[in-house]
Amino acid sequence: MNRLSSQEISTFNTLLSDLIGIASVKGEPKEGAPYGEKPKEALTYLLDRAKADGFTAVNVGDKAGYIQWGNKGPLVAVLGHLDVVPEGSAWKTDAFTLNTETDYFIGRGVVDDKGPVLCAYMAMLRLKEKNPDPDYRVRLIIGTDEEHGSSCMVRYCETEELPDIGFTPDAEFPCIFAEKGIYQMHFEETPSGKFTLHGGNAANMVPPYCECIDLTEMRGISADGVQAHASKPDLGVNAIDLILEKMPSDLKNSSKLLLLMEKYFGKNSETKFSSFFSPDVSGPMTTNVGIVDISKEHAKLHVDIRWPVTIKEEAVRAKLHEIAAEFGVTVVDDSVQAPLFKDKDSEQISVLTKIYDSYRELFAFTEDEKEARSASLSEKASPIAVGGGTYARTMPNIVAFGPQLPWNQDQCHQANESILKENMYLLVPMYEEALEKLGNTVI
Repeated sequence: MNRLSSQEISTFNTLLSDLIGIASVKGEPKEGAPYGEKPKEALTYLLDRAKADGFTAVNVGDKAGYIQWGNKGPLVAVLGHLDVVPEGSAWKTDAFTLNTETDYFIGRGVVDDKGPVLCAYMAMLRLKEKNPDPDYRVRLIIGTDEEHGSSCMVRYCETEELPDIGFTPDAEFPCIFAEKGIYQMHFEETPSGKFTLHGGNAANMVPPYCECIDLTEMRGISADGVQAHASKPDLGVNAIDLILEKMPSDLKNSSKLLLLMEKYFGKNSETKFSSFFSPDVSGPMTTNVGIVDISKEHAKLHVDIRWPVTIKEEAVRAKLHEIAAEFGVTVVDDSVQAPLFKDKDSEQISVLTKIYDSYRELFAFTEDEKEARSASLSEKASPIAVGGGTYARTMPNIVAFGPQLPWNQDQCHQANESILKENMYLLVPMYEEALEKLGNTVI
């Protein structure tokens, strides 16, 4: 294992600082920028850098792109994304200025997913220097709409070559063999006109803030929660839940949406929606009310549902329509991603899991992580199932591999998103080895 040189560290830090500085949250579509100007800017930045470094770099419909080393043989791919979720609240520093003042990189995207994408890019630089004419090709496939349904990868698959094998560094170690289904939808009703209620920025985030204004009394109440990823809602505190506890009963009772939430999707619901479905090898169903948007003109409640891999999508949809009918509201589908399930004993997963096993004791850790790390290291490294969704489900032959460690607190979609610098740097030789070994399995 060859750790990064001082020059490589300097290069990496510059690239990461530049990319974090691009606030690549999805925006209004424009000509040449279907997801808004900032995601396009991030894509262009990395493609231009790759061309300058001697790679083949291709823009795919302004939605995706790829960077390639090698001209012959099977295709080994790394899939990553440069779009990010909104910063939310509770940041101690500017979310879009890379903070390097401590042992951590701090900024929106350092973990999800700009940092890992750059680790893969640095690994490719090393491989290109080591072997200019390999018997397989390595392609870094970059998307800019992962946080909103991955239509960027749909566009890529329409015209571009699919990989023979590969991974996406957008989840957790050791390696992911199953990803729950993801159903994002919203309920609608005609508003009462008695109040406005607004909270949340994305269905796949636990909302950190919510505000209600009583239009009769012209007074407002608000609630502060704790942001988290929708796949792990228990790590956050839902501000919409908190506002329901504060709202006057006459206002709350005037909204069928809020009564529906209180019965089936609230933290104190007696009959949670998830209770209608049994857990399986991928874990239990989770639900997250990510956005509430009630005004004089419209009323919407956006929900993110992560369902176990053995449950049928039709069963989830049928139950949603059943509870909607109970309250007389409408169901509108926003996006659906089918579950992913891979053979845990496949050569691909075995290779990646063994690589993680050989590196895991080298990763740095904090005093707070010491106990969880010891427990993790005492067990055999084995592939896991997650509730998060990755690009692995957009193409064949791809699995998620890192970057978060079993003893890390989840950083995805969190305020003050961070990773130890030492651990970020270690991902480069780790991903370098992964690309080499996966390449050798397909030539």
